[in-house]
Amino acid sequence: MARPRSSPPSSAPVPAEAESAESRFENAALFEFSTVINSSLELPFILSHILLTIMGKILSTRGMVAMAHANGKFTVEMVKGFPQTLRGKSVKIGTVTRTAFEIAALDPRRHAWVKFFREEGVTLVLPLVIAEKTIGVLGFGGRIAKRKLTAREVTYLRSLANISATAIEKAHTINELQRVNRQLDQKIQDLNTLFETGKEFSALLDPERQIRLLELSLLGRFLPTRYLISLRDGPDMKIVASKISGQMPQGELLATLARISAPVRVADIVVTGTVDVREALIGLGMTVVVPIRLQGESRGQILLGEKMSREEFSQTDLEFLSSIGNLAIISLENARLFKEAIEKQKLEDELLIAREIQKGLLPSVLPEIPGFRMSAANISSRQVGGDYYDVLVLPDGRFIIAIGDVSGKGPPAALLMANLQATIRALVPLDLGLSGLTGRVNDLMCENTGGNKFVTFFWGTIDPRTKTLTYVNAGHNYPYLLHDDGSFARLDRGGMILGVMKTAAPYEEAAVLCRGGDTLVLFTDGVSEAMSTRQEEYGEERLEGVLRDAMSGTAQEILDAIHRDVLVHTQGAPQSDDITMMVLKIL
Repeated sequence: MARPRSSPPSSAPVPAEAESAESRFENAALFEFSTVINSSLELPFILSHILLTIMGKILSTRGMVAMAHANGKFTVEMVKGFPQTLRGKSVKIGTVTRTAFEIAALDPRRHAWVKFFREEGVTLVLPLVIAEKTIGVLGFGGRIAKRKLTAREVTYLRSLANISATAIEKAHTINELQRVNRQLDQKIQDLNTLFETGKEFSALLDPERQIRLLELSLLGRFLPTRYLISLRDGPDMKIVASKISGQMPQGELLATLARISAPVRVADIVVTGTVDVREALIGLGMTVVVPIRLQGESRGQILLGEKMSREEFSQTDLEFLSSIGNLAIISLENARLFKEAIEKQKLEDELLIAREIQKGLLPSVLPEIPGFRMSAANISSRQVGGDYYDVLVLPDGRFIIAIGDVSGKGPPAALLMANLQATIRALVPLDLGLSGLTGRVNDLMCENTGGNKFVTFFWGTIDPRTKTLTYVNAGHNYPYLLHDDGSFARLDRGGMILGVMKTAAPYEEAAVLCRGGDTLVLFTDGVSEAMSTRQEEYGEERLEGVLRDAMSGTAQEILDAIHRDVLVHTQGAPQSDDITMMVLKIL
C-alpha cells in the first residue's frame, strides 16, 4: 500500500499564479482607495476613509491621525476607537522613517515622543510623507492577529500611506486656495462696499444721517447682536448710536477705550492700568473694539457684539470696520468744516454790513471850523472796531471834537462804540457843560456794561471866536498841543475812564488857548502801542519826534506822516489794535 503523499509545509513558496492574483487584487484595492479619497476635498472624510481602510487591512479596532503643525508638533485631529479626549492633544516628534514601525521596537530614551503613543495605546505608527516632508502620522492600536507584518504588508501599507499623503496634501492645498479665494472675494466685496459707502457718506452733510448710514453699514455687513458707536464731543466721548441691554457705559470706560489705537478683540485687550475694561465689555456683550481715528487722534469707537451667525470676527472684518469707521469720521469732519465755513461766510457777510454801518456812524465829511483845518482817520484792525471819533456842531457856533477807545476789539467793541456815540449825541443838547455831561455819560456806560467794559475818552469844545479849547480827558491818551516854537503841552485834566464805576466826583474841566501855528493831535493807543515783529511798542517818544519833524505841514500831511512811520515800525507784523487820529491845525 502506497504511503500517502504528505502536504507541503506552510513555509513553502506561494505559487506564481496565486501571487499574481494577490498582486492584482492589491493593485485594484489601491486604485479603488485612491479613487475614493481623491474624489473629495473634505479632509474629515479623507482622514476617516484612510483610517477605516488601514484598520481593516491590519485588523485593528483603533486608529488615529496626527497632522504636523509648526515647531515640529503633531496634533491629533481624528480618532477611531480611541477616546475622543485624545483629539486636540499634541506631541513633538523628531525625524521618523518613511515606513511603518512598531512602537515597542523604539527606545523611549532616544525618542521621547514614544512615551506619548505608548500611554495612549498606540502600537503601530505609519508616517505620511510627501516630498521628504512628514505631514502627519497614522497610529493604530493592538491588532487582532498577533503576528508581525510581512514585508509585503508593509509595502502595501506604505503604498496606502503615500496615496493618503498625496490626497491630504492636495486637499490642504486646494482648501487653502479656496480659502484665499474666498478672502480675496470678500476683500473685493468689502472694497466695493467701502467705495459705494464712501460715495454715500460724501453726499451727506447731516451728521445724524451720516451716523445712521454707519449703523446700517455695520448691520448689513455683520448683523451684530449688539453694537455701540461713540464720538468725541469736546473733551469727552458721547454715545451717538447703540443697541445694547442694561446700563450705558459711563464716561470713564469710554475714555479708557479711547486709548486703544488699533482694532482688537475684547479677549485680546492688554490691561495696562488698574481698570480692566474687558470685564465691563463682556458684561455689555461686546466682542470687538474698533477705534475711530483721524490724524493720529482718537475720535470715537465702534463696539460690536457677537454676530448672529456665531462666526468669529476675522482680521479682515477688523480691517473693514477700521476702514468704514475712518470713512465715517472723515465725512463727519468734512460736514463740520463745511458747516463752519458757511457760518464763517455768514459772519463775514454780517461783519461787512456792520463795517458799512460803523463807517456811517463816523463823520463822512468833517465840518469846517473857522480858523482851523482838520483831518481824521480811523483804521480798524478787524472788519469792525471799537475806536470812535466825532465832530458836532453846537447851535451857538461852537464845535465839539471827541475821540474814544473802547476796550477789546471786534463786534463787542463796535457795539459799545455805537452805544457811546448815541449816548453823547443824546446828551449834548442838554447843555450841562462838559464836566456834567461826562459824568452822565459815565453813569450810563456803567449801567449798560455792568462794569466789565470801559472806554478811554477825550472831548472838548472849540470856540472859533476866541480859539479856546475847553476839554475833559476821561483816562485817554493825552493829546498833544504843539506850538510853532517846538514846545508842546499835554491835555491831561479830567478824571477816570468811562464805564468802570459810577461818578463819585465831578470830572475836571480845563481850558487852553490855541494860537496861530499851533497843532492839536489826538490819537488812540493803537498808535502809541503799535507792535513790531520784535514785540517792541511804537511809543510816544517816537511819536513826538515825528510831530516835531512834520509840524510845519498841513493837518493831513501830519496825519499821513504819523501813519507812515507807524507802518515802518510794524512792517511784517499784523495790526494789533485799531488806529484813530485827529489833527487840527490852527491858522
